[in-house]
Amino acid sequence: MLFQNPQIDLNTLPQIEEVEFQVLAPAALKVRLINWGIIQGLMLIGMVISLLVLRKELTIWHFVGIPIAWALQAWYFMWMAHNRYRAEGYALRDKDILHKKGHWWKNQLTVPYLRIQHIELEQGPIARYFGLGAVTVYTAGDSSGDLSISGITYEEAERIKAFIAKKVGVDEQ
Repeated sequence: MLFQNPQIDLNTLPQIEEVEFQVLAPAALKVRLINWGIIQGLMLIGMVISLLVLRKELTIWHFVGIPIAWALQAWYFMWMAHNRYRAEGYALRDKDILHKKGHWWKNQLTVPYLRIQHIELEQGPIARYFGLGAVTVYTAGDSSGDLSISGITYEEAERIKAFIAKKVGVDEQ
């Protein structure tokens, strides 16, 4: 038998249908900004302590430049949180689940239900206060195929988990 590997004409590939992605819950942006604010607050406290401890060895430029650098990076990451929130979405289809995210580096992950091993619901303390949660699906193989959607209402996460569990035929607990 002769090995053959003909090239496929790209014009014969099926057209990709338009997918309508669901947006995250409005409170998701608040939760992400609060989480980031906590990190920024800890960084600010560390910066102030460092400046106070090292004050005799530092010049005026340190006392001006370091807080300006901190403020610029804090503003940038707050701006990025807004952009990432607007760029993120998910969609459930008959045979797979899709998740898109990213502002600079866009990422769209499609996981067929047949590859899903198990499903988890997650909810941190701040997300719980706002009634939000996350659903994570774990796939067969390496972790690059795992999909996590955070920033949705906890009820929506439970419904997604139940839907996927029914699709893949796992015992939901």
